[in-house]
Amino acid sequence: MSQLSPQKPNETTELQLGSRLLIALIAIGLVGGLAIGLYIGWIALPVEIANVDASDLKPAAQDELILLVANAYAYDQDLARAQERLAELKDPHIAARVAALAQTTAAQNHADATRLARLAVALGTNDAEIALLAATATPTATPTFTPTHTATPTATATATLTPTATLTRTPTRRRATATPKPAPIAATQWLPPFPAEWPPGAKFEPANAAPGQKYWHLARALYCDDRDTRNDCPNLPGGDTGTNIYVMLIGAGGWRESAPLKVVKDDGSLATVADLGPEKSPEDMCRCNYSFIATHWPIQVGGAYPSDKISGLGLYSVRMKLPQAHTRYYLTFQLVTR
Repeated sequence: MSQLSPQKPNETTELQLGSRLLIALIAIGLVGGLAIGLYIGWIALPVEIANVDASDLKPAAQDELILLVANAYAYDQDLARAQERLAELKDPHIAARVAALAQTTAAQNHADATRLARLAVALGTNDAEIALLAATATPTATPTFTPTHTATPTATATATLTPTATLTRTPTRRRATATPKPAPIAATQWLPPFPAEWPPGAKFEPANAAPGQKYWHLARALYCDDRDTRNDCPNLPGGDTGTNIYVMLIGAGGWRESAPLKVVKDDGSLATVADLGPEKSPEDMCRCNYSFIATHWPIQVGGAYPSDKISGLGLYSVRMKLPQAHTRYYLTFQLVTR
């Protein structure tokens, strides 16, 4: 039998060297390829994000965009251009969103709240709180004039006679200060017109307040008939099947106020928490102070100040002339000074 001849030492060494050289070349190739790829991806041809829609932005960035549009509208009053810019957000309820942002900034005492509210009103928002915020005048600085030149009298010498100067005090005429008068109170905003398109029996009684006295004024009253599509009724709390009265209390500047509600029942007694429920928190979904089943009981704000009164708000459909219908009422009382 033939036997395999053993490898010579030189052949074994050459084989080992070749294997190591091949491994080294493969490693160098991998490292080099990775380096070239990183250079191309990060430096030579970096990835760029383009054509990003405004609707893809984070909510905070979208709010910044809305604020920019409101500031631009305050400057140029170009509503069509503002609507075109807001359309990029692809928000079907953009007016309500602008109004909500106005309320948020108003709670933070931010100067942009008025401009946001005015844009929301221009977009069709009919919320009384937003309307009052939009009507708030932006304070302007009163210029102060400081004299920059003071005349210096010069003495004239005479050879024969030196007159003696006599100081005469000129009386200062004081400017009369007019007593500021309170701004006129806007009439109640009735939606729809009252009493023609309100349920029969609805009655309004203004407060008996003296001049200069604070009182609760019914600033806005909205009646939503059964399946009523007017005045944004489908999007308001309660929807088409709601049967509640919603009461909002606001201060002179449009902020939320807190006060008890005075509702007199048929037997002359006052409605209690069991009848009306407790006052709601500002975070409640209805964005109101009180919400309870609609009745014809007289409603007014209680506490230390007089109040307008409204009654006869029963479940009645004017459109269908049908009692016990799904109807809702939204009442906004504002604390003002007569």
